[in-house]
Amino acid sequence: MKRNDWIFTIVVAVLFAGLAGGFLEWIHSFGPKSGGSPSGAAAAVGSGSGSQASRLVIPSIGADAPVVDAGATGPDGGAFDVPNSVHVVAWWDGLWKSPNGNVQEKVAKPGQPGVALLAGHIDSAAQGHGALYRLQQIKTGAPITVYGANGSTTRWKVTRLQIVAKSALPKTLFVNNGPVRLAVVSCGGPFDAATGHYVDNVIAWASPAA
Repeated sequence: MKRNDWIFTIVVAVLFAGLAGGFLEWIHSFGPKSGGSPSGAAAAVGSGSGSQASRLVIPSIGADAPVVDAGATGPDGGAFDVPNSVHVVAWWDGLWKSPNGNVQEKVAKPGQPGVALLAGHIDSAAQGHGALYRLQQIKTGAPITVYGANGSTTRWKVTRLQIVAKSALPKTLFVNNGPVRLAVVSCGGPFDAATGHYVDNVIAWASPAA
């Protein structure tokens, strides 16, 4: 299959080995048919110019967590390699490790054109509340700070809180051009004790702080 012909699909299932607890699950598709062409130079936000994230701080919900790079592993788009620790947040780095070799998608780092995507667990029966446990309580205008691995800082303000079914995560999360934005994603909504899953995903959208 030619590289320019496929649409990259990720199915995320973060499970807590036999324990009832929160998990992050999504399906998305992107690539040349939906993500557009890569943009050019990074846009400056705060003092940042597009660095891999190393820490996420959201004071209003008590979130202060290290951030690690995470790709996807496996066939058919792979499973997102969200950290096992609920206290660690992942930045989607676009690397799919498939059985046929690695594929690197162009993705936005915080401060670059497009959407920089951070994701983490809500909780775990074994580990307790996760770093993003209170994400669904965040308010419009709440400040977010992302510290970069290169020492830079990007500052943001929440513009919208979106709650969607796990099967309906918007494709607008997975773009690598256009306005500079940040999306922080976790689980939320009602908890289904029968399946051990939260039924929704919570997305906090943010734009650069003035």
